[in-house]
Amino acid sequence: MQSRLVRLNGFWALVVVTAGLLSGCDWMPGKPKESDRWRPPHEERDFTVLYDMNCVACHSNGKTVGASVSMNDPLYNSLIPRDTMRKVTAEGLPGTLMPGFGKNAGGDLTDEQIDLLVDGIYAQAKSKSAAPGELPPYAAALGDATRGAAAFNSYCAKCHGADGKGGKAGPVIEPDYLRLVSDQYLRTVVIVGRSDLGMPNYREYQPGKPMSPDEISDVVAWLVSHRQGPAPKVATTTNNAATMQSANANQP
Repeated sequence: MQSRLVRLNGFWALVVVTAGLLSGCDWMPGKPKESDRWRPPHEERDFTVLYDMNCVACHSNGKTVGASVSMNDPLYNSLIPRDTMRKVTAEGLPGTLMPGFGKNAGGDLTDEQIDLLVDGIYAQAKSKSAAPGELPPYAAALGDATRGAAAFNSYCAKCHGADGKGGKAGPVIEPDYLRLVSDQYLRTVVIVGRSDLGMPNYREYQPGKPMSPDEISDVVAWLVSHRQGPAPKVATTTNNAATMQSANANQP
């Protein structure tokens, strides 16, 4: 009888010890932290994680150089309307290398996550100050290419060469390059520059003489005149300025 009691006591002791080990295994070596555990993409709420997963490869984070405009550039974030930023983030730009990240566009992000991304992008830019003053329009119809050639020589040739074929900075009239970028992208870069590449913005090309809105539109028209074939997702059958401005407003 005593031997049986000893065995039962030993059994229950083993049960208690095992239960204790299983319930308190967070202390065990190699156990991942809660923050390190995998979670489905739709559950992520951290802006930095969302940005690094979806945006940083092309748009940089201020520490790297991306293929396109940096999203933490305060001048860019002052220029682009928030609704345009959100639309492009969710839906992308068909015909360009910009994908849509919203579920309706085939991406993984929910509407809430799109809002988190857009809010975070504007919030990080607010920590830096853009130069004060009225900005040129984000979107506008193309200007006059002939006047644009003169404006290019005045503001841009010292880096890109008088013919745009390159100088101390790279060429900007290569047809292959121009087929990859929209008219609006060209306009955006002329206005905000590429600070991550050392390219000045429209206020800095000539000290004390910022480019006027007309000069910006004219330079973009001159650049576009070197493109062989249509721009990505831009209609070529209309000369209506209002239609062109509306179409350009939906491109970054």
